[in-house]
Amino acid sequence: MEAAKRPPRTYGILRAVSGVLAVGLVLLALGNIGVQFYANSRDLPGPGTLSVVAHVVAALLVVAAQIVADRYADWKAPVASFAVLVVTGVTLWTFWWA
Repeated sequence: MEAAKRPPRTYGILRAVSGVLAVGLVLLALGNIGVQFYANSRDLPGPGTLSVVAHVVAALLVVAAQIVADRYADWKAPVASFAVLVVTGVTLWTFWWA
């Protein structure tokens, strides 16, 4: 049996940062869902359907990319980690900072 190939250490920090951002975006999506339910129950405007759906889709994308980053040791790992950074940045810029 061949031993599993481990990713190089140079990708370790990038994978760790992208993992933290992926978890953060998942928590942000769950919070957005919770706030929308609370707002609907109190007849308040809330974040809106577009914001909730976009956060959930972004969370699914970054989780899938983080799984790829964690499982592969070749060029796919840093590309997937970079995709997590980009999707998180675009989501935060679009719905929080702009």
